[in-house]
Amino acid sequence: MSNENNSLLTKGIGGIGAALLVLNGLIGAGIFALPAKMAAELGAFSPYIFLIFGALMLAIVWCFGQLAALYQETGGPVVYAQKGFGDAAAFQTGFIYYLARATAIAANMHVLLLYAGYVWPELNAGIGKSFAIIALTTALIVVNIVGLKAAMRSLDTISVLKLLPFVALIAVGYWQLDFSTALTSASEAVVPAFDTISAGALLTLYAFIGFETVVVTSGETSAPKKTIPRALMLTVSGIAIFYFCVQWLYWHTVGPAKPDSAPLIALANKIFGETGALVMTLTAVVSVAGNLLANMISTSRLTFSMARQSLIPGKLGSVLGRVHTAFATPYFSILVLGLFAGAMALSGSFVWLAISSVLARLVVYAVCVVVLMKAQRASSQSSLQPITSERDAYPEEATDTPASPVKLIRRLIPFVALAVCAWSIAQSSTNAWLFLLGELVIGALLYFFYFAQSNKISKG
Repeated sequence: MSNENNSLLTKGIGGIGAALLVLNGLIGAGIFALPAKMAAELGAFSPYIFLIFGALMLAIVWCFGQLAALYQETGGPVVYAQKGFGDAAAFQTGFIYYLARATAIAANMHVLLLYAGYVWPELNAGIGKSFAIIALTTALIVVNIVGLKAAMRSLDTISVLKLLPFVALIAVGYWQLDFSTALTSASEAVVPAFDTISAGALLTLYAFIGFETVVVTSGETSAPKKTIPRALMLTVSGIAIFYFCVQWLYWHTVGPAKPDSAPLIALANKIFGETGALVMTLTAVVSVAGNLLANMISTSRLTFSMARQSLIPGKLGSVLGRVHTAFATPYFSILVLGLFAGAMALSGSFVWLAISSVLARLVVYAVCVVVLMKAQRASSQSSLQPITSERDAYPEEATDTPASPVKLIRRLIPFVALAVCAWSIAQSSTNAWLFLLGELVIGALLYFFYFAQSNKISKG
């Protein structure tokens, strides 16, 4: 089914497109609020936390790159969970991950309109806001249905529009900065207490959630075995440095004072004046739009993949697994996601789901890391006849000596990744756990009393 799954979709994502999916999955609304929170938590040490914990996050990112090379199919975490633990785990993974991603779309629609409301207040109140959500939802659905290339071209344009103001902000900001004073202040930065670092680290790790957008579209990526791991590692590393540069500039320009508006808008106002603040406000709108588009491209492929794997059986599965004959896109999965996210945005019902969305994604990360560990172990046990693709993914396992540094590092990284996931998960609130458990119970009931039974009937 997996080869058929991939052949139905066009290979419309190249190296740059994969990198832009990662970039837009990460840089959305968070960067516009993060600098002030980090400055308040960690002070002069705040820029360095992005480098330290960004490096730790790269362990998880590396694991996803390896999985993308191993299983070159549309679906990402759903495919990985199915390969590692079977259909029930794959369904639960897809269910909670889909809810988390759809919730992010609904929430970011509100964030986009919040920033747009600074310029056009009527977009942020009453009937105007409802019409804006409907228009935004329609645009996302249409752009995605008419073709992957059209969606990726839109993402290219949005990415340029969101990055140019950031480049100008950093370049001019650093040019204006008194480096002698800034470097003296930086050298006197005190490493905060562990509890304080933990609070800041959690904010930092949350800033990197969303990188996995690109693995969901593996089946539509050219040469995914090389393209996706490279796009993940290079882009996430670059974004960690970007976050560091922005935070360093913010601390040495604005400092610990709480800004009147969004931190980066306050920073742009300080560097460029009111015009700069306006441009940064519009950049926030464009940035969130890019995040919405990248999220829409990838999340719609989840239900398509689940349908093609018979995790969603019957008439519903056959509909969600359809591909448009002219546009070669999973048009019904796109339509369902758009309508679901748009309805949540209109009603405000996404708020309670948002409580558990970050925890759900962290749990999905942990599941995927364990799948990679299982694949590595299977590939090293030649007597067990492991899956061919797993042995192909790790050809050095058969030839490396037991003490090979490369082999040891490859086996160590997933343990580091799992530790980062476990620590992050442990910081989640009781409410987040309760909501996630509720979602898992609903998912289990759906699977065992409807989907599993439907599969038995269809196979029987």
